[in-house]
Amino acid sequence: MICYKKKFFSIQKYHIFMLKDEIQFSNDQHSLVIQLNSFEPKIMWIKNDNSDIISFELSMNKKKSIYKFVPHIGKLLKEFMNGKVCFKGINNHYKIAQFIQKRNYGSIVRMRNIYNEELVTCKIIKQGRAEIEQVFRNEVMALQFLKHKNIPKLREYYIETHHNYIIYEFIEGASLDNYIKKNILNKAQIFKIMKDLLSVVEYLHKEEFSHQNIKLENIYYCSMLDQITLIDFGQQKTNSINSLRQIQSMNSLSTKDYIDLNSFTSREFSMEKDYVDCGIIFYELITRKIVANQDLVNLDENRQFHQLLNEIHNQNVSKFIMKLLNFSNIQCQGKQNLVQDLDELILQEQDIEKF
Repeated sequence: MICYKKKFFSIQKYHIFMLKDEIQFSNDQHSLVIQLNSFEPKIMWIKNDNSDIISFELSMNKKKSIYKFVPHIGKLLKEFMNGKVCFKGINNHYKIAQFIQKRNYGSIVRMRNIYNEELVTCKIIKQGRAEIEQVFRNEVMALQFLKHKNIPKLREYYIETHHNYIIYEFIEGASLDNYIKKNILNKAQIFKIMKDLLSVVEYLHKEEFSHQNIKLENIYYCSMLDQITLIDFGQQKTNSINSLRQIQSMNSLSTKDYIDLNSFTSREFSMEKDYVDCGIIFYELITRKIVANQDLVNLDENRQFHQLLNEIHNQNVSKFIMKLLNFSNIQCQGKQNLVQDLDELILQEQDIEKF
């Protein structure tokens, strides 16, 4: 593929090579490399009146340059870069269609593509604090690496003047904390939600990731499809060498930024917290009571969750929740296979209902 760059009074012709880890623009005199899975450089796509991509503006090291190409190349190039390279100019592509959730760091919204009316889900993150910037980078890195049917698929990510944006494919349904306020889940639905959730957690741990922030508001549920989507990977921890290599390839990070982000993602990696969180989710879905932060503190310090489980009159379910809450003990015994254990619990409940 070929593109052209205007420089002073001349036009430079470049060949484009789309490789596994980078994109190269090269000719006999010059070469430009765009690292994939990075936050620098930033690319703003430029369209003509027919909505065809005909060029992009490249911002790197506080310098800007424009590369032009024929429309079909622009489409291929953007599709290849989606979710791998940082973009600018989100307002040229999307408009907000619906506010979904207000959060401490910003909002979750649904956006509509200006050109084809397609709906997507978007997380808008306010800029200003270093830890919020790390949350943004941390989530982008995780979603570039993780591929699972119950994890949102990363479409694009943008850094603008005051906000950062993460565009996902459209997420169906509503967050579980809002859903259970208006609807009653039956036993089969709760078991299906928990089985899907534990399967996601099992996948994360296999890939050496720990979510660290599993709660009702971070689980979207679509009753029509009977499926969940686990969101919000900004607090995740990882021991994965491959994922840390991705961070290292983000060449906009200074040495200090890289050290801070490495520490942010790799410290306190723990499978136990994810399973404890799953136990709390199970309790909340059955009782339709959301556990307050103070109750969580009591759980960590005094293990007073035993008292709350007295509200659950199904002994098999109570035992399984306690297994999740005491995952560290099971892990030491080398007996953890919680998805299989849940399947056995479901079969037991089905047999009980037959009598």
